Amino acid sequence: MAKSKIFRIAVIGILGIAVIFAVILFGAQEKEPITIGAIISVTGPQGPTAEGTGIRDGMIIAAEEINKFGGINGAKINLVIENAETNIEKGKEIFERMEKIYRPLLYVSTHSSVSHAIAPLAEAASVVQMATLASDPAITRDKEWVFRYWPTAGVEAPSIIAVLGEENIKSLGILYLDDEFGRAVSSLIKEGFEKTGGQASAKAFGIRDTDFTSTIRQFSEMDAIFSVGFPVHLKPIFKQIREAGYKGAVFSNLAAADASFHSLKEANGVFITAPIIYNPNSSFAEDLKGKYEERFEGTFTHYVATGYDTLKLLAGLLEDSDLTRENVKELLKAGFVHPGTMGTVSTNPGEHEISFPVYPAQILNGELKYRY
Repeated sequence: MAKSKIFRIAVIGILGIAVIFAVILFGAQEKEPITIGAIISVTGPQGPTAEGTGIRDGMIIAAEEINKFGGINGAKINLVIENAETNIEKGKEIFERMEKIYRPLLYVSTHSSVSHAIAPLAEAASVVQMATLASDPAITRDKEWVFRYWPTAGVEAPSIIAVLGEENIKSLGILYLDDEFGRAVSSLIKEGFEKTGGQASAKAFGIRDTDFTSTIRQFSEMDAIFSVGFPVHLKPIFKQIREAGYKGAVFSNLAAADASFHSLKEANGVFITAPIIYNPNSSFAEDLKGKYEERFEGTFTHYVATGYDTLKLLAGLLEDSDLTRENVKELLKAGFVHPGTMGTVSTNPGEHEISFPVYPAQILNGELKYRY
């Protein structure tokens, strides 16, 4: 009898432990996944965009990594990505459709034009929109629900203007993409440079333009040319500047920090702004680069790191917090410090701008050299 009783107690104990583990296991499995909507332009008028593709791939790596370790508070991330094609109307249509089908916890958007168009929709729906790869200052202006993780034109411009002074540039031709992003950067560079006593002339180009020779000829007597656009524009601009035999200095925006520019003969000598990830001593970047090259084909860029950091930042803020739209907004507004792949970012309470640091640099002999 004693043995039988001991046996029954042991069985009950084992069953009890099994039930506890089952409750834990199935309780975790029953948690609803959280949907994050990503409206990312991986194509544009001239085909695939290196910047949009990189943001997308970085977000995918981050989502897989977060889900591998249990998600956010036990809820896996359902990352729904759609291609806005760098088209304003397409971006708005995607937002409205995602709202009806998924009602995401939050949205991530790319490019100034599309992000600017989506912002009023996010405000009306009371949902956080995190814009990235978007420099237009107006995107977050007077907004409650719209935030940005990307350096604004106001962050890039001072570095460019400082180097223009150091290089003793007195006259500057500005060749800029005629959209919210290009106009914002061009305006700040022109205004800031002229305040230092320099002379500047600005000419716009369209998003589908591929021939920039006439404007380059107009700038032939300028001490320097500053070009602002996306990689698909900057590569032919640099090539045509060299083909025109231009002898002055060449400057460009953050887009030219893309690693695919480093080995371009026509990009040699170009002054740019760049994040810290291209420093070979950046261990966080090297770790992510390895993950990217294992998962995807292509060149690791700061766009990949930006997509990765965007999702990691949001997931970190939400850890041990209520997964509601209102709470996402309040956590972002509260101010925080986040150590990311692109460097440590921080915000003060109430701020809607989250910018990773950028530094003046120059492409020299196949490498990116930081000036300071």
